[in-house]
Amino acid sequence: METENSNKIEIIWDTSEIDKKIKELAANIADNWANADTVNLIPIMTGAICFGSKLLNYLEAFTPGKWAVNPVLASAYSDNFDPSEPEIVTSRNFEQRMQMGFPTIILDDLIDTGVTLIKLKNKILKLTNGPVEIAVLVDKQFRRQIELDANYACFTLMDDKWLVGYGMDYKGKMRGMDKIGYIV
Repeated sequence: METENSNKIEIIWDTSEIDKKIKELAANIADNWANADTVNLIPIMTGAICFGSKLLNYLEAFTPGKWAVNPVLASAYSDNFDPSEPEIVTSRNFEQRMQMGFPTIILDDLIDTGVTLIKLKNKILKLTNGPVEIAVLVDKQFRRQIELDANYACFTLMDDKWLVGYGMDYKGKMRGMDKIGYIV
């Protein structure tokens, strides 16, 4: 596959593989939190937009009315592809929208360095007094800088490839692809 800017993309996971894995992950989460009245879901925008939406559809199908969504904006990357200090931006009523004392699951497209996710996880832990888990579409282990594992992951990637599609971007583009690939 090639983009109009001549970037060649090698597809790793297609639409049906992604959908199957997200559905399995949703069933696992729904089962793990079957006894909770409410579960906070914190999708990290803009990366988790596709993954979070599809996951929420399946979670609501398995156990409707349980899932409280409260997104944040966060990023540790700029166009030079080197991670920097993550910036996390919440809505002004973020704390009021959190369901205190209930479990929280942070949703992201991928975990790579782990720096952004640990910063957000620590912030949520201080705020809610409930368990905080992490669910990602891809666990990209090559660039991990800190000891942090996702509680739930659809796919694992050991190589240092720049992924695109299903929320992951290249210079702000290609997030909306319904498959995941890497730039060759």
